[in-house]
Amino acid sequence: KIVSVMMACVMTCSVGAFAQGGQGGEVADAARLAQYAFVNGQWFDGQQFQATTFYTVDGRLTTTKPALVDEQVDLHGGFVVPPFGEAHNHNIEGPWTFEATVARYLHDGVFYVKNPNSIRDFTSQIAGRVNRPWSIDAVFANAGLTSSGGHPMPLYEHVLRESRYRAVIGEVPAGWFKNRGYVVIDHEVDLERQWAGILAGKPDFLKVYLAHSEDARQLSHADGVAVRKGLDPQLIPAMVTRAHREGLRVTAHVETAADFRVAVAAGVDELAHVPGWRLDASEEAPRLLLTDEDARQAARAGVTVVTTTVAMQPQAGGHGHHEPAQGSHDGPSHRFSMEASLWSKAQDIQAKNLRLLHRYGVTLAIGSDHAATSFAEAWHLHELGIFDNLALLKLWCEQTPQAIFPGRRIGRLQEGYEASFLVLKENPVDRFEAVRQIAFRMKQGHVLEGKP
Repeated sequence: KIVSVMMACVMTCSVGAFAQGGQGGEVADAARLAQYAFVNGQWFDGQQFQATTFYTVDGRLTTTKPALVDEQVDLHGGFVVPPFGEAHNHNIEGPWTFEATVARYLHDGVFYVKNPNSIRDFTSQIAGRVNRPWSIDAVFANAGLTSSGGHPMPLYEHVLRESRYRAVIGEVPAGWFKNRGYVVIDHEVDLERQWAGILAGKPDFLKVYLAHSEDARQLSHADGVAVRKGLDPQLIPAMVTRAHREGLRVTAHVETAADFRVAVAAGVDELAHVPGWRLDASEEAPRLLLTDEDARQAARAGVTVVTTTVAMQPQAGGHGHHEPAQGSHDGPSHRFSMEASLWSKAQDIQAKNLRLLHRYGVTLAIGSDHAATSFAEAWHLHELGIFDNLALLKLWCEQTPQAIFPGRRIGRLQEGYEASFLVLKENPVDRFEAVRQIAFRMKQGHVLEGKP
């Protein structure tokens, strides 16, 4: 039985034997990993499910039978897929919710998570507990780059400081989050002066903020006013050049079609949102719609676009990271739920933009921003009907993990790839609901303890 094999492996592959895995890619153990034969499974080859037998050797998949097989596991006709990813979420942030958050992700079959803005002090506190076979694999931008008064500066200083973080770190003075949760860059000389400090924060990638860049000239003088703004768009190319020189990929927060164009033209590697994820007023809708030329340029540049369609869903659930503070700070600069009257229009924009990008072959990745896991985003995309079941499955289990860890052999069930996979009870191409019916989980050759 699958469960009995799971429990047997828990005894032989204890947490104490797990490797120290930098960036989640190392699968070596202090003790030899058990070698498995998986029989009677239907394995996803990227287009369909094929009956085959796979083995695990040194935490990787092979179709060549090793000299020694420690256990044979009968999958009873189950459907095997790569684990899922979450390309945008902030809920892996610190030790206070770590176990519960990891448990949610592993329960939903999400093994790979990208946090595109985090407080670097908190990241360091959990660095030894991610990128391990028994945990999720995660990358962090740490403090993102913005302008004076730009997003997410008001969020940290006037909302999270006075609500969420007060409960876990106590009172901290205004300005405490500067260079921890955000870095202010108003001029190119600021970038020169602060670059060493940015690198000292050990980001896995660089996060830059664009918001209403088409209005950058007038917004640059609005320091004391609650407006949505980000960096001077003219600074983005220099940031990208510096980051790439250091081997860092660049993710850009975008809100409007103009932001999208600036980011793509500057050579960023990823857009953290698809325009349409946020709509503050009906009259803004035309500014969020992408054009065929936008999609062509994005495809030509090889940029990845993260979906985040549920980021501001009215009354959405989640882990509470973005609960607004009480009082006067719940303004337009940091509202985290869309007006219900705008939601239908926003969904139309999201669907149009995503269909356009998909049609032109732009690389997409699934991320929810602040739902409990990326399942909420994948399910919303399913409800929107933008992709058929096969395309949506590939987006979640192939493209998203590879977007998070582009240098690793993950997201495929092929020779030499990491032995990380899920066994579903039904075929998700026939019924996408099958992604909720996970019977078995393996990560880097380790059977994960417990079951749904």
